[in-house]
Amino acid sequence: MNLYLDAAKFISPKTSFAKSSATNFSDLQSAIQKVLPSLKSDPKRVYALLKSTIRYKELLDDVLNQAELLQYEKISYSIAIVLVHDFLISKTGITAGKGPLKDAILRHKTRLKGEFTKVKIKRGIRDLGEFNASSNDRTIRWIRVNKILPSSLPASLQFTKTSEFPPPRGTICADPFIPHLYAVANSHTRQLISTTAYQRGELILQDRASCFPAIILSPTSGETVIDACAAPGNKTTHLAAIMGNIGKVIAFELNPDRAKVLQRMIKRAGASIVRVENRDFTGAVPAEWEEVTKVMCDPSCSGSGIFRKEGFSITVSGDETEEQEKDGEDTSGDALAKRLLNLSIFQTQIMKHALTKFPKATRVVYSTCSIHAEENEDVVRKLLTDPEIAKLGWQAMGRESVIPTWHRRGWRERFQGMESPQTPEEIAEGCVRAEPIVDGGIGFFVAGFERDCAYTHKRAACLDDDGEEWNGFDDAVDSRPVIETALKRRNKKRKKNKKSA
Repeated sequence: MNLYLDAAKFISPKTSFAKSSATNFSDLQSAIQKVLPSLKSDPKRVYALLKSTIRYKELLDDVLNQAELLQYEKISYSIAIVLVHDFLISKTGITAGKGPLKDAILRHKTRLKGEFTKVKIKRGIRDLGEFNASSNDRTIRWIRVNKILPSSLPASLQFTKTSEFPPPRGTICADPFIPHLYAVANSHTRQLISTTAYQRGELILQDRASCFPAIILSPTSGETVIDACAAPGNKTTHLAAIMGNIGKVIAFELNPDRAKVLQRMIKRAGASIVRVENRDFTGAVPAEWEEVTKVMCDPSCSGSGIFRKEGFSITVSGDETEEQEKDGEDTSGDALAKRLLNLSIFQTQIMKHALTKFPKATRVVYSTCSIHAEENEDVVRKLLTDPEIAKLGWQAMGRESVIPTWHRRGWRERFQGMESPQTPEEIAEGCVRAEPIVDGGIGFFVAGFERDCAYTHKRAACLDDDGEEWNGFDDAVDSRPVIETALKRRNKKRKKNKKSA
């Protein structure tokens, strides 16, 4: 019964979910995360139960009212609706053992089933799948027109243009934030992937938030750019498109199978400037990529911002959705905290490599499809307070360069108390968040880092042959022994290189 008692806490009339709709799922996830220690059941099961209860709430409310359950039983609305949900809708039924709350529902099982049948007939619902695919489903499918190829929206789609968001079925809406990106109802997915334009790579199904990193990185034609964690390739090909397919994009992917998916995606999109490196990004050193000016990092994360688009779930060539490697499914409080800690350590390591190993880099963008601050703002905080990174001149990008008209920014409270030349507000403004469903797609986080170009060129000129920074000599100290030692070391290294050549 703990599952139902835990769920009832969130759907009580005293909470914001009492009259919730399907668009509140991101707020629900956040609320559950805040009270993890107090839950006595698996938070993943609590979320699943609440999500489904909220989705069918209109039907369940009708059933409860017609059956007059609350008038005959001393049971709260919040407990009743989650128990009735499992009794009528869940394949497993009420999973709790025998007890007074379960008995209160079962005493009315015949009436409840009868009223449920009447409600479905009244609404013309033959099965619950039809209800999910109705106008209540506000999930969106995003289409990016691939400008590498001579692409445009095919006339065969026959969508009516609209400014309404989310777009009703049969209409299409241009996104105001991302050029060449369009939104349609998720129920049109099969229609989209059957078009010749999609099969030729002229149309790419890519979530809006997933387009944010490349837009914020903003590479120009002719630059050399790194995509540190590239598969399945949506962001990689987006970079190439922004660059006009002129320059270089070095795409790192450690996993061989995912690297193959990446290669297929690149080929289909016509992104000829992309070179795939099937190896660990942290093994890349400045000597290999001296001309790199920008780096995009989207490392493996918890994937907590990703949801299944109800009524349709497909995989086409591995590029339909944001793929994320997951390190386990245990979502209990202690296990989740440990998992997020391990992920944040890994994410910080990759980002530190990007921020410290490329002397000519002036902009680095970090992103995850996670809703957890531990993987988002907390990683940004660790990076900005790292002495080595701060010494190299890195700061959070200003809002004016990070999709300035987007409404949802980073959580400033996570940056309180930092030793930084920037205020918590300024750092938070350099981050963007997208909440799952309510913001029209998956949950996502992006943060931009930048430094002055003149500063980096000056630093690059001060590097010795070992890639170490030389800061000049102290006037109060005799510099001759230091100079002699440096010259001996350099000459020794040059002789060694000549012999090996």
